Amino acid sequence: MVCLVPVLSSLALTQRRDVMQIFPESFQNFLDNWELRLMVVLSLSTQCFLIMFGATRKFWTSIFLRGTLWSAYLFADWVATTSLGVLSNKEGKNKSHSVEPEHIIVALWGPLLLLHLGGQDTFTAYSMEDNALWGRRLVTYIGQVAVAIVIFLRSWTNTDLNLLAIPVFFAGFIKIGERIWVLWRASSQQFKESLFPDPDPGPNYAKYMETYNSASYEGYRVNVESLIQSPSTSDVAAVDHTNAVTDHYTYGPAVTVRAANRFLNISELLFADLILSIQDVSKSRSFLLSGNGKRGFEVMEIELGFMYDVFYTKAPIFYSFIGCFLRFVTLASSFIVLCVFFFMEKNQYPNVDVLITYVLLLGAFVLEIFSVNLMLFSDQTVLWLTVHKNKVTSKVISLIQYVKCKKRWSCSIGQFNLIGFCLLRAKKGKLKFGFNFCGKTFKKKAAKCGLAKMITGVKLSYQKFKHTKTNTVTDDLKEIIFKHFESKINKFEKNITRLYCNWGIKVLEGSELMLQLEINIETIGWSVEVDFDQSILLWHIATNLCYDSPVEGEDGVLENGRSLSYREASKWLSEYMLYLLVKRPSMLPNGIGEISFQDTCAETIEFVKDRHSIQKEEQVSQMLNKMCKNINKVNPSKVKGDRSKSVLFDACKLAKNVREIRNDVTEWEKKYMWKFITEVWVEMLAYAASNCKALYHAQHLRHGGELLTHVWLLMAHLGITDKLQISKGFGRAKLIRK
Repeated sequence: MVCLVPVLSSLALTQRRDVMQIFPESFQNFLDNWELRLMVVLSLSTQCFLIMFGATRKFWTSIFLRGTLWSAYLFADWVATTSLGVLSNKEGKNKSHSVEPEHIIVALWGPLLLLHLGGQDTFTAYSMEDNALWGRRLVTYIGQVAVAIVIFLRSWTNTDLNLLAIPVFFAGFIKIGERIWVLWRASSQQFKESLFPDPDPGPNYAKYMETYNSASYEGYRVNVESLIQSPSTSDVAAVDHTNAVTDHYTYGPAVTVRAANRFLNISELLFADLILSIQDVSKSRSFLLSGNGKRGFEVMEIELGFMYDVFYTKAPIFYSFIGCFLRFVTLASSFIVLCVFFFMEKNQYPNVDVLITYVLLLGAFVLEIFSVNLMLFSDQTVLWLTVHKNKVTSKVISLIQYVKCKKRWSCSIGQFNLIGFCLLRAKKGKLKFGFNFCGKTFKKKAAKCGLAKMITGVKLSYQKFKHTKTNTVTDDLKEIIFKHFESKINKFEKNITRLYCNWGIKVLEGSELMLQLEINIETIGWSVEVDFDQSILLWHIATNLCYDSPVEGEDGVLENGRSLSYREASKWLSEYMLYLLVKRPSMLPNGIGEISFQDTCAETIEFVKDRHSIQKEEQVSQMLNKMCKNINKVNPSKVKGDRSKSVLFDACKLAKNVREIRNDVTEWEKKYMWKFITEVWVEMLAYAASNCKALYHAQHLRHGGELLTHVWLLMAHLGITDKLQISKGFGRAKLIRK
């Protein structure tokens, strides 16, 4: 198969030449002279773009950037591969026994293109699927390397320029080898296997029974006594080191980075879908609960940054001894070849090709320098410095923190408001797209083949995109979430691992406020006994209705003088959870959420269209709030049945019941209601995070990250996960003869 790659490449180029016969001869001559030159420069430009903007996807959520990087990622391999094909074809045209000088210098571009195929250190994979397809990429690279070697051998004349290609080849082999290794290492199965402990057969049972039988045969009374295996010296040292992590470092960044590295095995096991040990979780819980929400989430940010590096960059090999050696080799090769080429005689070669070779060699060297700088100014370097600390360590760490990018993820949450979205669609009317001037026959055929439905879907997706907004994840919001989990640990420590395995009434029963005020929750319990996605819709609309009809004098500020009110926090979390339902449904538990959403939207649009005076979002809420007053007289489900999955008026009923959950309605709304609603939303966030597959969490690291992933990781570090091994360790049996 590998041998067929050059042949197929040549056949494709032969067919292309046949097609080019239809163009004028002047244009064909232009392509013959400049096609290869333009393509290699374009390949270098694409690599420059990827290294400059590739790492930004960790903290940018822009769809435009995502699409541009995806296109550049695909284009980079295509243009480098095609350039090798064009170069091979160009060399093949030379039928004379002697090699022309222009072919000698152009042959040097082959190994330089291998450097491009090796990719950049900060962008080796676009998605997790690329890691899974490492084998296919290996076969492709073998073929491309074979083509480059054939080109090199064809142009061999024992000149200085030919000799220069050898170190470039070595650098290209290293870059491609690194890329294949990190793709293989990050593939799901290999990543999981790399975390397996060494095989442990346990105590020798067969030998034990031989001793037991022998002692019994000799007439001894044999008893078996169980012994608990004490922790090893390394385990004790690790615990002591963790407890002292904040005592021996006086500079801030080192504390969180060192802690993140210490607990990184928890993240690795989670992403590999493996079981956590109670010892590791106990250490991380102790450390996190000794601080606040800001520090806890910062540790999660650093850990997720490390995991991003594992899945999408060459960091795993770069920060190793062998990686540093290989980087020195590639950097030295690029620099030496550039210097030698600068001083060697080049008069016999075309000036344009000499200039392009300069650009390619200088570009290769600059890309290496830029890549090393990006890797050095990172949390991994801060971690290394804290281990090898000396007098200047704190100053170097401060410099790195000052120079490197401050953001580790987007620090934002998507916001999607159902009522606002439906108002937008109701006012814009039905989709037309030019079908009005088409005949009935065309409309029928368009509907039959699915064209009309496809266009409607595109329009709907665009409207969802335009209506999606973002909010910054503030320290106050982090503190609300962190304190909620802290209170859960204090109340349910014995059953904490199974807390979010199932969705239901226990979500409300465990509410701190419900227990404190001794509130009867029968009137709202039904809202969390339906499917989880329907609960999101119910509580989203109910939160919106309560938000748009505030009570004068309600308590809107958090304890300790924080600026984010429970009312605003509820609104943010409500719109974030609906954003996940609409834009990230794969991250939520399976259900009929998308069907419920479209049916609820349809009913809301119909409600708005029947009331022409409605122009603003608040007016929709006011109209729905008016209906809430008499909604308990006739249950919406009795009128609507179960054909439609809309929950609009059920949500109105929920909003009314939430307001009237206590007899002293005014005091409830002023002091407690929004705190209760916030608790419900944090519970929903926690349940969604616990039940999202690790693969989807990993996928969204490349899209700026999701708050859901940070919450998922935080919960695991606090022990709020069902992936926890409760056993304390292994016991041993001692044989006692009497």
